[in-house]
Amino acid sequence: MEEFGEAALGDERLNQRLVKLATRFADKPTASIPGACADWSETQAAYRSFEQSSDKKRKLGWQEILAPHIERTEARMRQHPVVLCLQDTTYGKG
Repeated sequence: MEEFGEAALGDERLNQRLVKLATRFADKPTASIPGACADWSETQAAYRSFEQSSDKKRKLGWQEILAPHIERTEARMRQHPVVLCLQDTTYGKG
């Protein structure tokens, strides 16, 4: 809720779905969409949310979806004199 609760997606139901999806994906970051969702109806709701970005719907882009998370991340970073942004580019089979 803290990361995505202030999203401006044009429909409160989409905002609520975004918060729920972000929570599910945070709990299982490597899972597929069906693996992260609690059941089939939640999986279908996730796919319907993603469909909102089609030209036939709202033209909802990643910028609108990630804007509140980026703002929260920047606010947390401003609390520190130095912030390291590390990336692991290794890829292992296994």
